[in-house]
Amino acid sequence: MTRYPLIKKSLILFLASLFPVIPASAADTPETGDVYAKNGMVTSAHWLASKAGAEILKSGGNAIDAAVATALALNVVEFNASGIGGGGFAMIRLAKTGEIICLDYRETAPASASRGMFASEQPKSKGLKASGGKFTAVPGWVCGIYHALEQYGTMSFAEVAAPAIRLAEEGFALHEKQSELIAENFEKMSEYNAPEDIPFFCEGLPLTTGGVLKQPKLAGLFRLIAEKGPEAFYAGDVASAIVRAVNNNGGSMTLADLKNYKMETRQPVTGTYRGFKIYSVPPPSSGGTHIIQLLNIMELFPMAEYGHNSVSALHILAEACKIVFADRAAYMADTDFVRVPLEGLISKAYAKKLAEKIDTKKAAGYVTAGDPWKFQKAQRTSDVRGLGFEWRSTTSFSTYDAEGNMTAVTNTINAFFGSGIIVPEYGFLLNNEMDDFCHDENSVNAPEPGKRPLSSMSPSIVLDGKGRPYMSVGAAGADKIFTSIAQVIMNAIDYGMSMDKAIRSPRIHSKLKENNRADRLMTEKHMDKKLIDQLSSLGHTTSRNVSMGAVQGILIDSGGLINGGADFRRLGLPVGR
Repeated sequence: MTRYPLIKKSLILFLASLFPVIPASAADTPETGDVYAKNGMVTSAHWLASKAGAEILKSGGNAIDAAVATALALNVVEFNASGIGGGGFAMIRLAKTGEIICLDYRETAPASASRGMFASEQPKSKGLKASGGKFTAVPGWVCGIYHALEQYGTMSFAEVAAPAIRLAEEGFALHEKQSELIAENFEKMSEYNAPEDIPFFCEGLPLTTGGVLKQPKLAGLFRLIAEKGPEAFYAGDVASAIVRAVNNNGGSMTLADLKNYKMETRQPVTGTYRGFKIYSVPPPSSGGTHIIQLLNIMELFPMAEYGHNSVSALHILAEACKIVFADRAAYMADTDFVRVPLEGLISKAYAKKLAEKIDTKKAAGYVTAGDPWKFQKAQRTSDVRGLGFEWRSTTSFSTYDAEGNMTAVTNTINAFFGSGIIVPEYGFLLNNEMDDFCHDENSVNAPEPGKRPLSSMSPSIVLDGKGRPYMSVGAAGADKIFTSIAQVIMNAIDYGMSMDKAIRSPRIHSKLKENNRADRLMTEKHMDKKLIDQLSSLGHTTSRNVSMGAVQGILIDSGGLINGGADFRRLGLPVGR
């Protein structure tokens, strides 16, 4: 693997001409370490999507144009994780004003949803099948990315969609990881679709490694949206096709559900970590709030003195994660429906109170939620909580341009291949986001018409002490999203790591079971086994070789170079110009 150490300040310019547009002769992803550039950067979970975004930067587009191009290309080349049938969140920094904007285009429950709609379903531990129309929420993706482009971009939808349309029509070679995922989901997709309507199949069987995947129907839909705008998706033939696909497979969705969908522009949650300012996503994502809460706790400990991934550092982090997860279960919900003590949860004073709970020499076996209501003015409320089930799929990407515009975006269809339903006329997958709701009808996170299910997605933007762009970062990985992002931020700030090294470093994850008892301390396979044994001696029940999702990020180094990092845990690659 080629490495480009930060200390050399090597300038690696990954221009559009570096890679062929369609790698039909090879299904492998180019490998790299840190990538540096002067004029812009795109990093995503698939190198062809990063290249699509960089192509737009090279042609004069800004970071928002590049982000939309990347999102569209990911729908084509990382089809299993996100796309037009799902939703997400976007954080945008505008260079001219310094304004940071949060777009919420999370899916919503259809009007037919009821609090008890899943009450009779089997619990997850007994193998509930979360696929089919009943689990499909109203998609928000088209509304969100189109709004981002129209309000903050400089190019037309047709222009930014061109690379994705080309990829969909000409095809690209499948990587082994992708063909394996298709094979694993063969039965799921076969249950809801005719074989000829599944673009990932050939003659009724899953495409294999190196096979060229073409998606002309999806390309046609992108062209239709370019011509008619988001109304082409939320009304007319496309909307009718979505409703038909959902309802023919056990769901209950109407044309009014699609017509009435609205995205929201929200106020970011903000905090600081050792002088750096963090901006992230508020509810209906829990992730941004808990990134800030976790970093507030960690700021009270001398992490740099402990040393990166030392026993002391990881023990403190694991204990802080448990505390945060206790609060997440106790307080988080969609704030359009429920009062949530956000001010208290991100309070430095509250973090100090929580940090006092941590025994630096012994792992806690049981952790209860704190009382953030004491740290804010809003009226206390007490509700029955309870969380849904988040899947580890999802995708995240970041973009940055020469002017200093910056994005961090996380999109999803929830589980890999979503609900398993493909809209046959247009060739795209529908989400299974209703599974993120709590199945307990008494919970504030139970389904209701128009409600957004709670999420951990938390694309984030970090500024330095002078308000200058420092980092754009996001992750996939369900409830591991915000713990992964927090660790990457700490790796950069506390230990001075480059973006690639901060992402590649082995991560941990620690949370609670439903009864507030400590769950396993999860570690990755490239974590030192001796270190894991030392953590076990402190009372942690450890579990090695756990998947930690995937982080993509951009860091602006002290010399002003744009430093891109992409996660080897997926097929990521940064592309700069």
